[in-house]
Amino acid sequence: MALSTTSAPATTASDWLEAMHASGIQLGLAELMYYHSKLPAFRQHARRKPPRGTSGGILSKQKGRGMEFDEVRHYQPGDDIRAIDWRVTARTGSTHTKLYREEQERPVFIVTDLSASMLFGTELLFKSVQAAHLAAALAWRAQQRGDRIGGIVGNGFSHSELKPQGRHQGVMRYIHALLDSHQQSYQHWQQRQQSPKSMLTDSLQRLSQLARPGSEIYLISDFVNVSAAQLKFARALQQHCQVRAFIISDPFEHQLPAQAARGKLELSDLHQHQQTLDLNHAGQRQQYQAAAAEQQRQITSELQRFAISYQHVSAARALEQQWQEIM
Repeated sequence: MALSTTSAPATTASDWLEAMHASGIQLGLAELMYYHSKLPAFRQHARRKPPRGTSGGILSKQKGRGMEFDEVRHYQPGDDIRAIDWRVTARTGSTHTKLYREEQERPVFIVTDLSASMLFGTELLFKSVQAAHLAAALAWRAQQRGDRIGGIVGNGFSHSELKPQGRHQGVMRYIHALLDSHQQSYQHWQQRQQSPKSMLTDSLQRLSQLARPGSEIYLISDFVNVSAAQLKFARALQQHCQVRAFIISDPFEHQLPAQAARGKLELSDLHQHQQTLDLNHAGQRQQYQAAAAEQQRQITSELQRFAISYQHVSAARALEQQWQEIM
């Protein structure tokens, strides 16, 4: 459900938005460029624990054998038999093996969901704005590591497909895609138009054709409409890539706000469904909280079912306050 306004009752929230030159509802270039200045802070979290089964304090910048073909030479003892070039071997009568160029720049694909369900916020930011902030922060972080940034930005009406590109240009191209897609989604939201289809299904299906083995993939969404059909593509990607999900949520999606003087709360879903909640009615509060908990349980259960690692991100807190938890 989309709330018509975003409230920021705390003075600190208003000050933060003012400092960011942001409204919390619409998306601007300055607030996404801000995360470029946070690169020194990102470096503090660069040293991370290696995956289980490995040793060492820092992950190597080398990405393994790589996928860039270099040349064919005669097979030598110790070569990986999986790299044997059987066509050349059959043609020449002697065993040849393929050599691959070490890949220095890792492709990073960021999938950002800016569909209608993301245009919701009750304290600091719309979920869609927080999703864009996170995508920008991840993009700047990848650029700082020397990786190439690409991915898909969509809102259910249209999507932008960005092939990985290095340096500053790769980040700026992705940021402009975020700005354009969010503006379009916001306009549709104002006109009470429902997105015709789920953004994740097409994006994950397309990404399964774009992402090469060894890529790093980030999925940013509220996952409110997540399904096995969508996540099966993420599961397939995970066989050859590193896939991580970020679940964007608002406190209202976990429990109702504290009791208010008016007591009544009107909710609408772009005028498709309307509901009135009595904040002073204990039974309704319990029923709402139980339903909200079940929805969140279903989301995490589906991600766990497909062995996709995930992290919760709140739209009610500044991203920099959550960065250490997130990464």
